[in-house]
Amino acid sequence: MNFIDTNVWCGSWPFAPLSRNGAADIDRQLRRFGISEALVSPFETVFQDDPMPGNRALLKALEKRKGLRSLPVLNPGTAAWEDHLEELSKCSDVVGVRILPAYHGYRLNSVAVRRLAERLESKKIRLVITARLVDERHEHRALTIKPASVVQLAGFVERNPKVNPLIQGLGTHELKEMAKADGRFLTDTSFAEWEDTLRVLKGFMPISRVLFGSLSPLQVTRAQVDKVRLSSLSGRQRSSVARRNAGRYFGI
Repeated sequence: MNFIDTNVWCGSWPFAPLSRNGAADIDRQLRRFGISEALVSPFETVFQDDPMPGNRALLKALEKRKGLRSLPVLNPGTAAWEDHLEELSKCSDVVGVRILPAYHGYRLNSVAVRRLAERLESKKIRLVITARLVDERHEHRALTIKPASVVQLAGFVERNPKVNPLIQGLGTHELKEMAKADGRFLTDTSFAEWEDTLRVLKGFMPISRVLFGSLSPLQVTRAQVDKVRLSSLSGRQRSSVARRNAGRYFGI
């Protein structure tokens, strides 16, 4: 089974010893598990207001890495986000951008987020919203980071019906609540955990709206792959989650 991974991170994470997490290391690790393509974001952007140094460094590092695409981070909480978007939109490999409201300190109902959504739609660039990167119960004891709530996320998709964002980092119960929202969105597999996870998700949302996302290296890549590979769904449905849904959504 071949995968497109929509949720991979590169670089150093301040709360875990990730000594080998450069572009070459990621490429080698993912291919071990049948992941031939991936969208990669830089850890450096998570705790910095200005994400562009990390974005630029990763774009350069991935220039010759066939199969690895940068998924840069934007921070609409800064005054320069529009300039940053213009710079990133000139990169032909950029098919989406990621926002981190829980880490950058803004709400999804802000004027800047609405304007960002409009600009991305006009440029045909996909929006990826990261609700969480780490289970808040396991965050470092010095941190208090609350994930983007279902109420915030549902409100966003209802106010922006044309955006159709990819929302990552939601657990199974949260996704069940999100499925009731009057708006379009897709999600990933990174935090959805249950016995036969994909079959459970299929019970309340179309499987065409579920994309594979491993959240490597913060999550165990093999376990995330097995979540799809060992599902009781049909081979076609598993392949859709593993690869086809992401290919269709991002046009890759």
